[in-house]
Amino acid sequence: MKKVILSLICALGLSMFVSAQNTAVEKVVPFDKTNTRPGYCVTYKASAKDVNTAVKNRMSKEGLKGKGYAKNVTKYEQVNNASICAQMCDLYIKVEGSGASSTVTCFVSKGYDNFVSSANDPETANLAKLFVESFSKDIEAVALLAQIAAQEKVLKKAENDYKKSVSAKEKVQKQLDAADKNVKQLDSEREKQKKLLEELKAKK
Repeated sequence: MKKVILSLICALGLSMFVSAQNTAVEKVVPFDKTNTRPGYCVTYKASAKDVNTAVKNRMSKEGLKGKGYAKNVTKYEQVNNASICAQMCDLYIKVEGSGASSTVTCFVSKGYDNFVSSANDPETANLAKLFVESFSKDIEAVALLAQIAAQEKVLKKAENDYKKSVSAKEKVQKQLDAADKNVKQLDSEREKQKKLLEELKAKK
């Protein structure tokens, strides 16, 4: 039963995320407290916590270690990855979320405040879009694990509640059996006393 439930969760979860995939769009968005920059954004149906975990895991697999730069923004310095940029660049990943929806924004800088846009570097801009879209599978995996963990917790509680109910039933059954035994003993004793009384009456 447990395996069936978890399989259904996985199937439903995968279906949900596949249908929720969006195409990255280029926007000029807040970058830090005072500046805006061109970035490439995708909104996912997942919590900010799950998205941050997925991004961190993915970047770690890429051999990249980030550090906090601004609110909700992580900086990855000196990235040398041809699938993102033809030259060394700095990546900034911003994750903002509310409830079950989160937006991931990727900023690409070639250094000295030279941020990539489709106007000044269409090729790198397109690669940045593909890169931020590629987080989809990573986010799906993290979110599904979180769903499975939550459902396992619910299932565990249901199993414990069932065990408690069985235990309570067994306890009540023992009480009923003891009461039934007591009633039978009292009936037996009453019959003995009744027989003794009849014998005494017969002797008079």
